[in-house]
Amino acid sequence: MIETFVFSSESIFLREEDQSKVHQLLDYLKSRKQQIGMVFYDQAMMNQVLLDHHLADYLDFSINGEKAGTVPHGLVDFLQVELTHQKVNFISNSLEQLDEAKTLGFKPIYIAEDCDKEAAPCQSFRDFDQLHLGVIESRFEKLM
Repeated sequence: MIETFVFSSESIFLREEDQSKVHQLLDYLKSRKQQIGMVFYDQAMMNQVLLDHHLADYLDFSINGEKAGTVPHGLVDFLQVELTHQKVNFISNSLEQLDEAKTLGFKPIYIAEDCDKEAAPCQSFRDFDQLHLGVIESRFEKLM
């Protein structure tokens, strides 16, 4: 089953200590033929992230966001078919943005160092390593 994974902004990839885990997760998703996209709000930062961290090869699409912290209408239009089948994961470190994403039909995933799994209103992970394991676990559960 092909799913789409949308990362909410370029800022989610800025921590240097996360880079090896980010690449492991993206390698895993690519090897499973999953669609990967990103929303960008700052063109200069987007260029820095893509070049410095060699992420461009992983992305199937990118969308320029209109206003930071919101879900771009262009993304909703672009993924309209996938959203009707509930196969689009929206990964963000903003609970407000995830709440909006959920109302638009995305499956929200919260990633933040200080996340409190019990308090988060959606699936949540502290780092990319936990997110990677969560994706694998989800695939395994679907097979059972």
